[in-house]
Amino acid sequence: MPAALLEHTVPLLVLAGLLGLILGSFATCAGFRLARGGSVLSPTRSYCPACGHTLSWRENLPLLGWLLQGGRCRFCQGRIPARYPLTELASGGFALGAMAVFGPTPHFLAAVCFATLLLVLSLIDLETYLLPDALTRPGAAAAFACSLALPPAWTLGIGWERAAAGALLGGGGLWLVSVLYRRLRGVEGLGLGDAKLMLLVGALLGPAAVAITLFAGACLALPAGLVAMRRQSGLVDDKTDDQTDDEPGRGLHTRLPFGPFLCAGAAGYLLAGPWLLNWWLGLPLP
Repeated sequence: MPAALLEHTVPLLVLAGLLGLILGSFATCAGFRLARGGSVLSPTRSYCPACGHTLSWRENLPLLGWLLQGGRCRFCQGRIPARYPLTELASGGFALGAMAVFGPTPHFLAAVCFATLLLVLSLIDLETYLLPDALTRPGAAAAFACSLALPPAWTLGIGWERAAAGALLGGGGLWLVSVLYRRLRGVEGLGLGDAKLMLLVGALLGPAAVAITLFAGACLALPAGLVAMRRQSGLVDDKTDDQTDDEPGRGLHTRLPFGPFLCAGAAGYLLAGPWLLNWWLGLPLP
């Protein structure tokens, strides 16, 4: 890389990484509060989830504050969950990738904003097994607006035709699967929140992204599901030998939030969609 280009690129990547860490810190705060029915903006200052101690600016530094405190609250010595620094790292890494792919453009800002929304949804789903309409529906509307307003660039700015087709395939397809499963099995197999999430993904990235996101989400969820089934089976076996594999809590009925895996697949497509699509079709990589 030429030295002149490197001089401009490195500062942009550093700024993108810092922005990603800040947005990741916001996502952890928003996910924690919304999962408990609270407000993102109230209280205005972050606090320890164990004792409620208001954090100072040093303690609230993304990633660095957690490391300096050894993963514990300075006030009560309670453990600060590892999901906080991991979420910040994931957000920072995504922002670096988005800057490398889109450069300092409106597409970069759109990418990191939607990635932050996906992070918040993932954190809420992990705790509550719910993807709130208050986030998925406005997110889908914003995705449509983004597809219409942005000029085509890599995976964004796909136009209204592909946005509509993606929304129909993603949202409508998963809604149909959910309804059919419930009618055939008599139980909820796939929540409508996942359908609304895929409505958002399809409207932002198009129909090809829906297929790859579902495939990637299923591949990522499979090992996690096997581990969860094994743990749940062990817990039940310790309590009673009377419960069958068809009863809730065991076997195929083990609960696993699918939203985080779909969000990971969508974020991967947002950054590497053409490569993933060509790999999927067995075509030469771009």
